[in-house]
Amino acid sequence: MDTLLTCCCGLDVHKEIIQGCILKGLGNDPLPIRREFQATRLGLSELRAWLIDNECICVAMESTGVYWRPVFETLEAEPRFEQLYVVNAYHMRNLPGRKNDVGDAEWIASLFRHGLLRNSFVPERRIRTMREVSRMKRALVDEHSAHVNRLEKFLQTRGFKLSSVVSNILGVCARQLLDTLAHRGWLTLCDVEAAYTGKLKATPSEIHAAVCGRLDAHERAILSICLNKLDALDAEIHNLLDLLSDLAQPDQEQLQLLDSIPGIDSNAALSILAEIGPAPHRNFADSGRLCAWAGLVPRNDESAGKIKSRKILHGNPYIKSILCQTAWAAVYTRNSVFHEWFWKHQAHLGRKKAIIAVARKMLALIFTLLQSGQSYDASLPLANAAS
Repeated sequence: MDTLLTCCCGLDVHKEIIQGCILKGLGNDPLPIRREFQATRLGLSELRAWLIDNECICVAMESTGVYWRPVFETLEAEPRFEQLYVVNAYHMRNLPGRKNDVGDAEWIASLFRHGLLRNSFVPERRIRTMREVSRMKRALVDEHSAHVNRLEKFLQTRGFKLSSVVSNILGVCARQLLDTLAHRGWLTLCDVEAAYTGKLKATPSEIHAAVCGRLDAHERAILSICLNKLDALDAEIHNLLDLLSDLAQPDQEQLQLLDSIPGIDSNAALSILAEIGPAPHRNFADSGRLCAWAGLVPRNDESAGKIKSRKILHGNPYIKSILCQTAWAAVYTRNSVFHEWFWKHQAHLGRKKAIIAVARKMLALIFTLLQSGQSYDASLPLANAAS
């Protein structure tokens, strides 16, 4: 097998240590140079100096989790490194007998020098920061939903049927009633009438009948804690959205292109951009590669002419989740191509498979729009808008 790199390094990155192996030479018996480093800032500086001293400018690292981030960012800051690969462990299997860490690093370097490794998609540092903010926001939104469910459970166990008469227990009227209930412990008809808005379907007397009860001092304290926690989460989510918008200032044109697609609002556009970057066509050959990376295409599991599985790939769970949410919003947008396609195919595909297909079409459309720089054209059929 031909050797493509005369000098390269393989790094096996762990939480506390980094195993490195440099291979020098063009023949089948290269010179190995091995060393172990601590995964601290000082250790990373030593790693960078070791690579420079050995004139090694091509580095491939294999790591699961987030341990590769400080290593990659330390080497990324040095312009002398020409190739920095982050290799997915799923695509690189160790040979039998290579079970120790030094063997892993040497095997990575051996595959790298023969051009057998595939670089993972690593966006620029600003986009990586956007990813952290976006994923943190999602975690807080999930936590907010959990606390809303906890609040509903608390009210139901105390006999307050507020959710039976209002659609949102944190709406304007319901929140005012809950604040009064946490302060005093009971609600009168006058309290309900003071908080009542004309948008509610239930009458004030019906609402009062659903919430006429009493809370003792300890129960009022529990309710206050729940409400304060929800307020704090709302503030934190708002702050993260502001931070995400500030980071996305250079990408306003791309955000407008995404916002023009049915089902995608400004918040969803920010989350999508944080995962795929403003120019996915620079990192993926076509929309099919991007969809496969996102985990929105069926796996190719076929043997002896028999299809064993057509389940979708694991891919990137964050972008997959966002696109499924926007896909549901798109299929309920009347007169959109996604609406027509979904309701035409969901009967024989099933709702879940159909919504995954719509999500894939949306991602392919996003790839096309970001590549061309043109806004979404509703007059185009779905076959032309997204493959």
